[in-house]
Amino acid sequence: MAKDNINREKIVQSVSKMIKDKETVRAYIKGEIPIEKVTEKGIKFAKPL
Repeated sequence: MAKDNINREKIVQSVSKMIKDKETVRAYIKGEIPIEKVTEKGIKFAKPL
């Protein structure tokens, strides 16, 4: 039971971080925030070939 509780907490934390990251990337694409803010939060963009 305790392991299930810990896993749920980790899942909730990771999902909330994903949502925040998604909002940050959307704001960058719209031009609302600079690339420095995005990289400061640890988000990396893939380099095109």
